Amino acid sequence: MARFINRIITYILERRKKRLEKVKEKLTPKKRGQSSVRTYINMSETMILSAETDKLLETMDIEVKNIVKTCLTDPQKLLDYITEHGTPVYKIPCADKILANIKEEEGFIVPHKGWKAFYLSFFVNLLSQKKLVFSFQTSEMFVLRDREINVYYMLHQFHKWYGFKNNLPGYDEKTQELFKENFENMSDTKELSVDEILALKDAIARDAQAADFVIKLAKENDGAKKALDKMKKDGSAEI
Repeated sequence: MARFINRIITYILERRKKRLEKVKEKLTPKKRGQSSVRTYINMSETMILSAETDKLLETMDIEVKNIVKTCLTDPQKLLDYITEHGTPVYKIPCADKILANIKEEEGFIVPHKGWKAFYLSFFVNLLSQKKLVFSFQTSEMFVLRDREINVYYMLHQFHKWYGFKNNLPGYDEKTQELFKENFENMSDTKELSVDEILALKDAIARDAQAADFVIKLAKENDGAKKALDKMKKDGSAEI
């Protein structure tokens, strides 16, 4: 049953990744005359920043893979790792419904200010055994239902958290808010500024990269299991 659910989660992430990549391609800054409104301020600088982000992502994927390879059968270890590295984890009843009211998903939540921070702190303080002081400013956190954790869903959230901890672009509050507010209709960019479009592309990229990481890991894990089963059966590792 758990394996079947993991396949469903992987399928959902594959669909999510494809959709995000298509939307990202449509997000083009408005034109002014012959050139883009912002030739990315400085094209060479943008290329350097992009290359640095790609290099960091490559290193990060290796690090995350090394961390999570012992957690595939025990996702609680991921939550323990998160807590040990300074990010609180809160479990509350109906977390998915409570978070949906502020367009958040279960799992990793970036720092917030204002009414969203107060909303989060109110419900976490009210419903979690681990209390959070009422405030109009919150740090990053994980908020989950108090139930069995799906390892692949958790890995998607863990990858995003790790990216945030490594200061990847796309995880600041304003960008994440823009991403979540436009998640269902991101193809219409008429009301967005150039800076907002570029920031939104970063947020989309981070989410898609996290999904891609989980999809690849799931396939590797499934392939390794098939090879092991075959070796047990007839001594051959060929698939």
